[in-house]
Amino acid sequence: MADVTDHLDPAIGMVHATTSRWEPGEPQAGLPMPKDPGLLTDVARRPRVSHFGEHRYPYPVPNGWFIVAESAEVSPGDVRPLYYFGRDLVLYRSADGYPRVMDAHCTHLGANIAVGGRVEGGCVRCPFHGWKFEGETGKCVEIPYGDLPRIPPKAHSRSYPTIERNHMIWVWYHAQGGEPFYDVPDVPEFSDDDWSPILVRGFPINISAQDMAENNVDFAHFQFVHGTESIPDDEFITEGTYKKAVGGGGTFVREGFGLGLGVLRVQNYVTFLSSTTPIDEHSVYVRWIFSAPKKNGEQAAAEAAESFCSGVSQDIPIWENKIYRDPPIITKTEKLILEHRRWAKQFYSEVG
Repeated sequence: MADVTDHLDPAIGMVHATTSRWEPGEPQAGLPMPKDPGLLTDVARRPRVSHFGEHRYPYPVPNGWFIVAESAEVSPGDVRPLYYFGRDLVLYRSADGYPRVMDAHCTHLGANIAVGGRVEGGCVRCPFHGWKFEGETGKCVEIPYGDLPRIPPKAHSRSYPTIERNHMIWVWYHAQGGEPFYDVPDVPEFSDDDWSPILVRGFPINISAQDMAENNVDFAHFQFVHGTESIPDDEFITEGTYKKAVGGGGTFVREGFGLGLGVLRVQNYVTFLSSTTPIDEHSVYVRWIFSAPKKNGEQAAAEAAESFCSGVSQDIPIWENKIYRDPPIITKTEKLILEHRRWAKQFYSEVG
């Protein structure tokens, strides 16, 4: 039987927490859901009982800026395979230090450039026949045989705008190849000597970026999933692609920049950036980057990360087994859910 205890969470206040943990084959007790941070990394332990059709959601992968790697993970000359946005991608860092991302499969005979590809200057060479591509533009700049008078114009791979910011590598995805229409914010705490070095937590979830973000305006779920004493009463501002929520008399500020990119600040406690990167139309890879004031101690960022990761572990069993109701049947107090869905439409390209 589940044990329920009370404790004060620095981010959301007093909570009633279910302390027992789910075990494979055992029923999941909720109200509130149990905290189990192990679910974030041990996917096999997650209860997955729902069955979805081919199209779980009525919308595709959204357009936006998304993290695809940590900067420190990729050195000059490195070539890495990625799978995001429902596509095989190749990430490499040029000899002069710039990250580049292209579609992985060579336009010649389809080899995956991430498997054996070699960085040469600012380009990457395909391992199959040596075709060389410029990562910034995707243009083939050399075919090393055949004595061709010119390179065929269709020998051109899709490249993706790429930036480094906040110690992360970001890629702009747009279904129709459109240019970025918002920017990635700089988080000054991540380079402030009074703040701790960043701490990164990453984990996959079978949910879309939009559906996951809907949690932020679903105030009622905090009581039943997370055990808060009352439903949070936040103040919201929406301006184009930007959203802001303020709570706790200004001590809790959450900003959204596009769909799946957010910065949360809890005054004198933690700053963390989140990127919800679509793996495909129905799953994401989440990266949370934490920093805390050094005056709070060496373990402050780790303690904050543990708190937030424990909280999201309560959501994961719900998220991975829910279907998307469109339209949903909601109460008058839940109108922000519909407003969130209308706001999210701007991040999808029109189809047809």
